[in-house]
Amino acid sequence: MTLGEKLRSLRSTSSWTQPEFARKLGIEQSYLSKMENDKSIPSTEMFDKLCTAYEVTPDEMLKDLDREYIRQNLMHIPIIANNSNSKHKIAKGKRKAAVIVCSTFILVAVLFFFIANLELLSSNKQYEYRSLGVDFKHEINECLKTNEDRYCYIKFTGEYMPQIYEKTTHNWVSDSIITREYKGESFMVKLDEGFRSYYVKSLKDKRSTANNIFLILAVFLMTLGVLGLIVEARFYSIDKNT
Repeated sequence: MTLGEKLRSLRSTSSWTQPEFARKLGIEQSYLSKMENDKSIPSTEMFDKLCTAYEVTPDEMLKDLDREYIRQNLMHIPIIANNSNSKHKIAKGKRKAAVIVCSTFILVAVLFFFIANLELLSSNKQYEYRSLGVDFKHEINECLKTNEDRYCYIKFTGEYMPQIYEKTTHNWVSDSIITREYKGESFMVKLDEGFRSYYVKSLKDKRSTANNIFLILAVFLMTLGVLGLIVEARFYSIDKNT
């Protein structure tokens, strides 16, 4: 829409004839006719009079007008030029802020990616320690002071067959511990009765929950950042061509 078309629309809505509105403005009807037919562009003073007569703000007057038409025909009016520059600065500021936010997302995504892959906060290594059974050596020795062998060995180990097997002080109830903490090649755990000796059996690499979360966040933030930059680039191209 052009300014002339907007003026005709406003006059029609106000139910004024051309002569009536020309007298209201204090101008010749021919001048009003030229403005309404886009054969003449109003001066700054006349633009103010038009806005006042129709009881609209400059922004409302320009609301439905084509942006390229405004740029080519109405930028000589200070209030329009200032308004346009102000909007351009605001839009530019918003685009700049959006680019900064999107770039920050990408940088944080890269940081999370390195944290996860370099295992900076959580290790992916898993250590499995195995124990073949509980050793009751001390308890059996104490028991043997007042009881016979068979009773003591059966009580603690569950078996006593010296004619077949060499007597042993531990049972065969195995146990295993999987941990991300390296405790050495072996370690002992004291129990209420007896103790367990654990020996490292195998080393497994399995990404930790924390590192999985970092990778998911990295992908999410990277996607947001890249899509945001693409959208901003598109808007910038549109604004540049309008």
